[in-house]
Amino acid sequence: MKMNDEIFKYPDTNSSRAKIDFLNRKFKGQKIAIIGMGGTGAYILDLVSKTPVKEIHIYDGDIFQLHNAFRAPGAIPGEKFGVDADLSKVDYYYEIYSRMHNGIIPHAKYVTEENVSELKKIDYTFISVDRNKVRSMLIQELLILDQTFIDVGIGVNMLEDSLIGTIRVTAGTPKVNKHLDYRIGSEEFDENEYSTNIQIADLNCLNATLAVIKWKKMCGFYQDLKEEHNSLFFINTNKLLNEDLGT
Repeated sequence: MKMNDEIFKYPDTNSSRAKIDFLNRKFKGQKIAIIGMGGTGAYILDLVSKTPVKEIHIYDGDIFQLHNAFRAPGAIPGEKFGVDADLSKVDYYYEIYSRMHNGIIPHAKYVTEENVSELKKIDYTFISVDRNKVRSMLIQELLILDQTFIDVGIGVNMLEDSLIGTIRVTAGTPKVNKHLDYRIGSEEFDENEYSTNIQIADLNCLNATLAVIKWKKMCGFYQDLKEEHNSLFFINTNKLLNEDLGT
């Protein structure tokens, strides 16, 4: 219990009730980074903050705007958009999640080639950005730093009067990374309707959930028989495709 008392503002009675306290030791001392605090990144933070990792570094140089409220966990008070019209995303999420976790560290800036070296002491990095060129740069730099990361993405298109698309989770490690060139693009695609701010909180939440489950499998919290490094969920067929297997 001492470990949880140091990390959380109050005891983690959920783990003790489920008798899985010993599994939480797999997260002890970990430093996590989340790059991009949009809809998916915010849900990643929501889930990771409920684990006893040592630090959670959140990066985003953007401000929290009205449309963000409709694809973010929880409910932001309406008055925030008046008094705190220039409220940064990381400061808002720090305010919320530091009520529970002592290790939330906000960085009100974008990760660039100039400052990406800050991540060299991070154990796991979640990449949740909506620009492929930025994503590609981050992946290349993290590989140079010998870092392990999980990249997330949502591709949504209009088909007649409904939406179709996929949710992607791609993991890369210093040892397993040859698949990245053909799994993650470096160019922008205008036909992706998600980039036009369609509000799809459920897809953000599912993308984050799949990414966090993958992280927990990599940590040994969940059993991992396939060791997939790329997963695709197809919305219209409800199919989950696992690729680039480690076994």
